[in-house]
Amino acid sequence: MSNIAAVALRGLLVVSSAIVLGLSVSLAKQQVIGSPPPETSFFSFAGAFGLIVSAIAILAIFVEKVPRVVVMAADALSSLFFLAGAIALTVALKSVPSCTSSSDEARGMRYLNKLLNGGCKNVDGSPYCPNAGSDTKHFDSYTSGRCQQVQADFVFGYAAFVFGVAAVVVTLLAHRRGATTTYV
Repeated sequence: MSNIAAVALRGLLVVSSAIVLGLSVSLAKQQVIGSPPPETSFFSFAGAFGLIVSAIAILAIFVEKVPRVVVMAADALSSLFFLAGAIALTVALKSVPSCTSSSDEARGMRYLNKLLNGGCKNVDGSPYCPNAGSDTKHFDSYTSGRCQQVQADFVFGYAAFVFGVAAVVVTLLAHRRGATTTYV
């Protein structure tokens, strides 16, 4: 039974890592002025690192020469990266009151948020974000969509953190039981 649970847990971690990587890279590619925000870049790294760790852990299921300690340490480090990245995105998005509200305050905060506007430059003392557009209808749909992407990104990051911690626990319990194979 624990084999099935461990493999299912590893599958969930692979899917979460891939989603985090895909969403973060998508957000970074839409940056038109300057480099992507560090939060987005770090979360891209966390997603890629999570996939690599998952590959090592899956390899450890079939190859007994991979030490359990290595798998547990890699899972713990990956979990820490997911938690740090998810918290960074959450904090960076905190100033935005709503992703879908059409109030002037919410739209303005989305337009000015570095994760959502795709990069801005100062023109005559005011920020101009060409990717977010200048007409109200265009930037509202653009920033609203990116806002929802960022929210999905950090939600899957928190989920990957939970799956990673669970993987460490399952591996530790299997080790204490005296199992000869690393199931996670």
